[in-house]
Amino acid sequence: MGEIIIGILLILLSAVIYFNSGDFQQVNDSILGPGSYPKLVAALLGFLAIILVIKKMIELIKTKKPIFEEGKKKFFLNVWKEHKIVFLIAVSLGLYIILMNVIGFIISSIIFIIASGLIIGSKKKKDIVLMSVISVTVTLGMYFFFENVLYVRFPDGILF
Repeated sequence: MGEIIIGILLILLSAVIYFNSGDFQQVNDSILGPGSYPKLVAALLGFLAIILVIKKMIELIKTKKPIFEEGKKKFFLNVWKEHKIVFLIAVSLGLYIILMNVIGFIISSIIFIIASGLIIGSKKKKDIVLMSVISVTVTLGMYFFFENVLYVRFPDGILF
């Protein structure tokens, strides 16, 4: 049942991304604009999420098992235990989107990559240092490539 909830949330997320990616400013009159790639990724995400929801619904119907067999509280605790990392990453992604407009792309991306690494991976000191170096390198590399080669503007925010 948790996969169905996550699938529905992914469908909603892909719809939001798809419909908001058409607002990017175009530099020239080409057919493929800055919003083409995000639309493609959002459509693919939505398609795969629909497949996940359908597959899990079919499995649920075949087992004919009551959803709240042990009670609602126990059910939601089990969903939380099984999908804790997914929910934490989704919350951090939401905060990343909000912070990007406030503090800018560079700082918010570095924070997001480090936070995601801490949620998913190891919390040893050397791994945190490695995550920090990777996040700074990847973020600055992406920023300069998109800004100077593809001429795509990122949100500046207050800081950068």
